[in-house]
Amino acid sequence: MLFAACTVGSMSGYAQKITGVVFERAEGKQLPLAGANVYWLGVDKGTSTRDNGLFMIDRVAGYDKLVISFVGFKPDTLSVGAVNYLQVELQPDATLQEITVQGWRSTSHIDHSSALNKIVMDERELFKAACCNLSESFETNPSVDVAFSDAITGTRQIQMLGLAGPNTAITVENMPTMRGVASSQGIQLLPGTWIDAVQVTKGTGSVVNGSESISGQINVELKKPEESDRLLLNGYVNNSGRLEGNAVLTLPVGKKWASTLLLHGSARPLQMDQNQDGFLDFPTGSQSNIINRWVYFPGNGWLGQFAFKYLNDEKLGGQVNFDPETDKFTNNRFGFNIGTERWEWTGKLGYQFAGKPYKSVGLQVATWQHRHNSYFGYTLHDAVERSLYANLIYQSIIGDTKHKFKTGISFKADQVDEQLGSALFSGPALDFGRREIVPGAFGEYTYDNLETFSVIVGARLDQHNLFGTLFTPRLHAKYHIHESATLRASAGRGIRLANLITENTGFLASSRVLILLNQQTANAYGFVPDKAWNYGLGLNKEFTLNYRPGNFTIEYYYTDFQNQVVVDYDADPQRIKFYTLTGRSFSHSAQAQIDYQLVRRFDLRLAYRWLDVQTDYLQGRLQRPLIARSRAFANLAYKTKNNWSFDFTVQRLGQQRIPSTAANPVDYQMEGVAPAYVLMNSQVTKDFSETWSAYVGVENLGNFRLSNPIVGAADPFGPYFDSSLVWGPVFGRMAYAGFRYRFK
Repeated sequence: MLFAACTVGSMSGYAQKITGVVFERAEGKQLPLAGANVYWLGVDKGTSTRDNGLFMIDRVAGYDKLVISFVGFKPDTLSVGAVNYLQVELQPDATLQEITVQGWRSTSHIDHSSALNKIVMDERELFKAACCNLSESFETNPSVDVAFSDAITGTRQIQMLGLAGPNTAITVENMPTMRGVASSQGIQLLPGTWIDAVQVTKGTGSVVNGSESISGQINVELKKPEESDRLLLNGYVNNSGRLEGNAVLTLPVGKKWASTLLLHGSARPLQMDQNQDGFLDFPTGSQSNIINRWVYFPGNGWLGQFAFKYLNDEKLGGQVNFDPETDKFTNNRFGFNIGTERWEWTGKLGYQFAGKPYKSVGLQVATWQHRHNSYFGYTLHDAVERSLYANLIYQSIIGDTKHKFKTGISFKADQVDEQLGSALFSGPALDFGRREIVPGAFGEYTYDNLETFSVIVGARLDQHNLFGTLFTPRLHAKYHIHESATLRASAGRGIRLANLITENTGFLASSRVLILLNQQTANAYGFVPDKAWNYGLGLNKEFTLNYRPGNFTIEYYYTDFQNQVVVDYDADPQRIKFYTLTGRSFSHSAQAQIDYQLVRRFDLRLAYRWLDVQTDYLQGRLQRPLIARSRAFANLAYKTKNNWSFDFTVQRLGQQRIPSTAANPVDYQMEGVAPAYVLMNSQVTKDFSETWSAYVGVENLGNFRLSNPIVGAADPFGPYFDSSLVWGPVFGRMAYAGFRYRFK
C-alpha cells in the first residue's frame, strides 16, 4: 500500500533522490520495518531502510519502478513517476513457512555507483567508537590519519594521502566549511552525534564543489528532518574529566515543513598532567553548539531548506595551575587561550521539472562569521573571517540518460582581518588581512552506460581578484572488468590559497620566530595559491571465501605540486620559515585493504599503507616531517544475537622524521627519527532495546605516550621551547563510557 507526496529536492542532494518510510500495521499502529530492501526494478541499485523504517535512494534515469521487500511480507512494486516521498505499508505474507536470508555489507564501503573513489562511512561505522567530534570519526578508517598539531593545545589535524588536512576539502552536505580561519580547529567543532554519514573521496573531487581539493574531499551528512529519529540523546564521560551531552530533536511542522534541532554541550574542567612535564595534557574549557534545520516540501517540484548555526568554544591551558588573572603575559607561568565564536546561515533551494527526473536546478547559499582570538605566552593571534558563498547548479541530459551534464556559476567572498603580534612590544602587529572575491563557472559531463563504463569530465574557471584566472580540469573514470571487479582512475588539478598561520598553529606554542622568504606578491601572506596535480588508480574486487563475502581494494595516488608554500621547521630550530617552492614537492601513496566477514556478524578489516612524501627545502630534498612512512591497520567487529557489540582496532604507525634540532644545545635536542609504535582502541556496546544503548571503551589500550613531548618544558620563555614536534600521543590510556537514547 502506497501513500505519496510530490516533494522534489534541490540538486545539491535532493533533486535525484527519493525518500520514504516502510512500515507494517499492527493493532492499529504503524510499526517501522528496519532493513527492508528498496531497489530499482531492472538495475542493480538499491538501499535498505534504517532502524526507523526511513530510506533515501538516488533516482536512476530511465527507471521508475521501485521494489520494496522484506522477509515475511509481500513485496510491493511501485511506479513512482515524479513522486519524491513515499509511505509504504507492507502486508504480511500468510503463505510464508520458513526462510533464511543472509546478506552482508561492510559498515564502510565504496560507493559502487560513483566514478569517484568515494568511501561511505554510515552510522554503524561511527558507532564503533565514541566519535565525540568529526576528528574522532576516522579511528576505524585506514584512509584518513589524525594527528595532534602540538603537545599542549589538543588540536587535531587530519592527513590524507600523506598531505596535511587543508589539502583536503571539508564540506557539510556539499557546502564548504572548516576552511580559512576555521581550518585549524574546524574538525573538532562538529559533534559526532550529529553526523549521519561521512563520505571520503580520494583524489580531486567534483569541480561542482570547487577547486580546493588536492588530496581529497570529506563530506559530512548531518541528521536530517526527513530521516532522523524523533529524539536522539547521547551522553559521554572519560577519565580525563571530559563531559559531553548531545540531543537531536525532530519535529514535523504541518504537512509541508519539518525541523530538526541539534544541541551540543561539552566541558573539560579538570587539569591533568600524566607525564609530569608541568604542562596540561589537554586544555580545560567548554563548548556550546546549536543548529536549527528546516525543510520545506510544498509538493509542486520545489524544495527548500535552511539552517541557523551558532558555536562558542573556549580552551585554556599551558602550565599546570596557570591562572589568566595573575599569570597572563607574565613570566610566572606559560599559558594559552583559544576562543572561537561562529555564526552561520545556510540555505538550499531546488526545483525539479515535472515528468523529467533528470532535469533540475538548485541554489546553495551560505554566509558566516568566524571569530578566533588567542594568545600563546606573549604571542597574540586574532582573526575574524566574514564569508559569503553561493553556487547555482543546473543539470540535465544530452539526447538520452546515458549522457548527463551539470553546469553552473559560483561566487565566494572572504573578508579576513588577521593579526599576529606580541604583548612584549607596543609596535604594530603583522597584518595579514585580505579581501578575496572569486566568481567562477564550471561544467561537468558524465557518460554512464549503467553496465560497464562511466566517465566524468569536468572543468572550472575562477577569477580571483588577487591572483587572476584559475583553471581546474578533472577526470574520473570507472570500468567494470566483470560483475565483481571495478577499476577506477582519476586525474586533476587542485588549487588553494594556504592560510599559513591557522594551518600551522603548532609553531605558536613555541619560541620559534616567523620568517617569510621568497615572497611572490604583496597580497595575503605574500605567496600565490598552491597548485598540484593528483593522479590515482584503484581496483576493487568483491570475493567469496569459505562461503563468506568480502572486498579487496588496492590503490595508488601520486600528487605533484607545481607551486607550494613550503613550511620549514628544519633550517633553524629557533625559527619557522615559509617560502616559495623552488624545486619539487610530491607524495606517493599506496594502500591495500580487505574487508571480510569471518563468520556471521563478525567483520574483519585489514589495511596497509605506504607513503613517500618529499619536498625540496632550501637545504635540500627531505622527507616531509612527522608523517609515518607506513601504517598497518586491523579492525575487528562482532555483534552477538542478544545485541552485544565488540569492536577492537589496532594499528602500527611506522617511523617518522623529526625536524632537526641539532643546532640546539644537547639538553634541547631530539632524535632525528621517531620509532614505530602501536595503538589499540576497544569498545563494548549493549543495545538493551530499540530505545536504550550503553557503551564503554578504552583508547590507547597499551598506554603508549611520549615521555618528553615538549622541548625546553622547564623554560617555556627561553629560546629553545618548542611543543610542536609531536609524533605520538601525549595522553596515555583513556577510558570512557556513554549512553544513547532513541525515540523513533
